[in-house]
Amino acid sequence: MNWEVTGRTLAYDLHHVAQSLNRESFFVAEIFMPEEPTIVQHPSGFLWGAAVRSAARHRFKFSIQCENSFKQRINSGLEAFKVGLLEFTERKSEAQGNVEKLVSAMVRAQLEKDPAIDVLDEWTIPYALHDAKLCPGLWPIC
Repeated sequence: MNWEVTGRTLAYDLHHVAQSLNRESFFVAEIFMPEEPTIVQHPSGFLWGAAVRSAARHRFKFSIQCENSFKQRINSGLEAFKVGLLEFTERKSEAQGNVEKLVSAMVRAQLEKDPAIDVLDEWTIPYALHDAKLCPGLWPIC
């Protein structure tokens, strides 16, 4: 014997004990809303993390001086472009891709100078930005 209860069907066996709810009714009744993008609370930290991961994929690390300069460059760019959290969240893929381009150019520069070194030096930042002509156009860095 089947009972209709607010659009959901309960299945009963001969002893009138509920076995299960009709699962299809749950999925049909739900309305799927598109998820809002998660707001990135710390854009500079997000970009620094992307830079570290990109360097690691090339089997490189940042020197302390290079790390400090890179972080300063990120913060300066975010301030210069007056990037808010919502704008950054909407454009984070672009920003991450640009950071990865910058790190790749830095790695190439370091390898050209000394292929035996696996640490990015501070000089690679201005080299990649200006000599490799990545700036302007590398949002939000320059």
